[in-house]
Amino acid sequence: MMKLLAAGMVLIANAALACLASDFTYTEGQTAPRSEVRDPCIVREGDTYYLVFTMWPFRNREEKRLGEPDQGGSPGIALYASKNLKSWQFERWLVKSSDLPENCPYKNRFWAPEIHKLGGKCYLIFTADNWLKKEYNPARTWGTAGWAFVGVADKITGPYEHITWIRGAGCDTTLFGDGAGRTYACIPRGNIDVQEIDLTRLAQGAVQLLGQPQRIVTADNRDIGVAAKPEYLEGPWVEKIGAKYCLFYAEIYRDKAFPDWLGYWTGVAYADQPLGPWRKDPRGKLFPGGHLAVFDGPDGRKCFSYRGETPGPAHGKLGIAPFALDGQGRVQVEAR
Repeated sequence: MMKLLAAGMVLIANAALACLASDFTYTEGQTAPRSEVRDPCIVREGDTYYLVFTMWPFRNREEKRLGEPDQGGSPGIALYASKNLKSWQFERWLVKSSDLPENCPYKNRFWAPEIHKLGGKCYLIFTADNWLKKEYNPARTWGTAGWAFVGVADKITGPYEHITWIRGAGCDTTLFGDGAGRTYACIPRGNIDVQEIDLTRLAQGAVQLLGQPQRIVTADNRDIGVAAKPEYLEGPWVEKIGAKYCLFYAEIYRDKAFPDWLGYWTGVAYADQPLGPWRKDPRGKLFPGGHLAVFDGPDGRKCFSYRGETPGPAHGKLGIAPFALDGQGRVQVEAR
């Protein structure tokens, strides 16, 4: 009975979130209009919202597809703009596979692009590799899920220059600052690690992770007394709200007690300092859907951008949901 009640609560929560799902479609780099997105990231500048995301096709490297456009993978990273979070217009390509030379180390894949404003600069971070030859890759081989790259620009719309491999980072690496000049990389490795990163020499093609990685969140939920354990964590995003750091992350579950569509969730942990200690939210699962980004909404509230994961018209589409911290400092997703 408790499981049925929990599933019902999830359905109610999802209905509230789905009402904010966008009818966003895109044609750039596609053979037909598409509405399915992955890893959407919205960032706000003044009265304009900008969107980047993982574009179709979402494939890994496949030998049989290397003769297709863009070696059978994503065409690149396209930037879209909106004034109202509903009507989106193509702005420009930030990175386009077909424009890059054959030996470019970030010519394929283009997963999980994000834009971060740090220290007066804009940073584009994404996962990519080169599927043509192993030696074209920074580590001289194809990455299981690609390599992390970062570039810099003076404004959100780019152009992003000095795109450089982040040695030691991996797929879904994200960035955040502490407001005092330090920048950190949050790196999923099944669990979630954090490490200070030096971007000051990016113009010289040098990016360095500093010190040793600190394990801040584990996939094992025994620390919060929850038996259900996700297989792994991915898609982190860190947002400082007031004096509190909130780390959102995607959880991959294979729980036979729930339908398959309940397998992708968002979890959250809290800390007072970038290196922690971090404390998981005792609820374990915040809402169905994951790999989100946080931005300032039109009414001043914080909002998520995320991919809809539950069945129905919102599945696979861009979703937007406001949230706030309650009196206990815990994230509460708001309904409209």
